[in-house]
Amino acid sequence: MRKVLYTGLALICSQMVMGQLKVKVVGTVTGDTEGYNKVYFYSQTAKDSAEINNGKFEINVNEAVVGSRAISIEYDQKKRRMYSPLVLFYDQSGTIDVTFDMVKGLSSATVAGMPSAVTYFNYNAERPKAFVEARKEAVAKFGEEALKRGNAQFEAASTYQDGLLSKGYDAVLNKYFDGSKLVAPMLVLNTLASLPTARAEEYYNRLSDKAKATDAGKTLYAKIQGLKNAYIGASVKNFQLPDQHGKTQSFDQYKGKYVLLDFWASWCSPCRASFPRIREVYSKLNGKDFEIVNISIDQNKQAWLKAVGEEANPWPQLYDDCKVAYEFFNISAVPTSYLIDPDGKIIMKEIGFDPKGGGAMEEKLEEIFKVKF
Repeated sequence: MRKVLYTGLALICSQMVMGQLKVKVVGTVTGDTEGYNKVYFYSQTAKDSAEINNGKFEINVNEAVVGSRAISIEYDQKKRRMYSPLVLFYDQSGTIDVTFDMVKGLSSATVAGMPSAVTYFNYNAERPKAFVEARKEAVAKFGEEALKRGNAQFEAASTYQDGLLSKGYDAVLNKYFDGSKLVAPMLVLNTLASLPTARAEEYYNRLSDKAKATDAGKTLYAKIQGLKNAYIGASVKNFQLPDQHGKTQSFDQYKGKYVLLDFWASWCSPCRASFPRIREVYSKLNGKDFEIVNISIDQNKQAWLKAVGEEANPWPQLYDDCKVAYEFFNISAVPTSYLIDPDGKIIMKEIGFDPKGGGAMEEKLEEIFKVKF
């Protein structure tokens, strides 16, 4: 099975300098905690926590920028049960009220208080309904078996379902979208994978200048450009990024070689699990017209530098501090790798990592260099 982590949590990030924001999260919890009373409120660069006492908790943070953080609970970690963090968006000083049942988990949560937090929560809560409706209609038309991979009708049925899903997600987005609000670009980013590029551009053009200036607005713009730039046969535009020593490296310096651009992050366990195998591949191609270049999408530079030191990979390490991953390569999950030919053209893309090796990217390299991994 190919392992991959989606970059949604990469959007739990700072967005726009607005002065000091005082954000209070007030929680009401029902159900037995069994002594696992901690609640965490975190992003890639910050982590705060609180204790649940008598069914209540409170977290106060000062934020210099508009942004979002996720809530997770100790109960889920100790019980080792699957969960999705609850992401709270904030764009002003104020209180966000969160209520959930400990046994049922964060999926039972409701959010009140700060309007932007409520909008973001309600939007995300309604999206699954669009999937259920699309699935129901696809099953009614093709049958349940047609939506199983390997079925003769799988391609037609899944394409039909994807079309319905795109329309359903667009309808939910349009319901909650207000281009004057700073939460708006975050909503579009969450829907982007299911939107036609032209429709995504329509939403972007409806954003206020203030919303476009947020980090989410800039990320949305970059990802829309990535949808246009990242296709097989496209020529990669030159870009420059710093390495771990702070020295600027240019993509053009690798022209004349086959280049494997490997996008990763320090927090991505499948990425780091892939490195031993990639080092084997690299050693087989040593001395040939080939180079691997790691590009990190980390927001926490110190975490990236620490991971670079721990992995000690013998190829260039670059830090994406200007959204190259989004604008040039439409990265939505890590690990993702692109194979670039000596003329600078994209010839292959692969998402995820198979611990057994032998994936399509390796097969392509074997074909090009007449080797066997």
